[in-house]
Amino acid sequence: MILIYAIGGDETRDKNAETEKLLAEISRGNASAMGALYDLIKTDVFAYALSRTGNKADAEDVMQNVFLQIYRNATRYVPEGKPMAWIFTIEINLIRRYFRIKRRTTALDEKAADYAAAANPETTAVDNAFLRELLKTLTEEEREIIVLHVVSGLKHREIAKLLEKPLSTVLSKYNRALGKLQAVVKERR
Repeated sequence: MILIYAIGGDETRDKNAETEKLLAEISRGNASAMGALYDLIKTDVFAYALSRTGNKADAEDVMQNVFLQIYRNATRYVPEGKPMAWIFTIEINLIRRYFRIKRRTTALDEKAADYAAAANPETTAVDNAFLRELLKTLTEEEREIIVLHVVSGLKHREIAKLLEKPLSTVLSKYNRALGKLQAVVKERR
């Protein structure tokens, strides 16, 4: 057991040293270093994301965002021999954001159905179930944008600021979500 730990320790030191070199190269604008870094640590980043989200698709999304943030912020890394700690700090913050959005989205989905029922007292349980099924066809982000705009009445610019996304991203996701909803409604007619 001690031998395995010692071998793992050397591997960890080697991985940290290589990761640190790659981060330095990325901060200098070397794009190929990003690919090498991805190959080196993707399993670590994905495994942690999967352990926290419990969902492969969400873990992959988190992993993509981690590497995007690494690329954007490589110049901010201060070499201290612990690059994985810096990377996992980025990942933890992204996972926290993931859970905040998920919690908010779940609450918004329930409010959307309640709002629809209150707006039209004749709305039946079947209509509420249909609305919930419609919302399930969207990604969490699309659902959040639709609900914030339709139910909460926020403008797209306000949604972009709230979600910390470019306005163009919010608009495209909104339009894509509307297209999905229209397609589902047409199928059910």
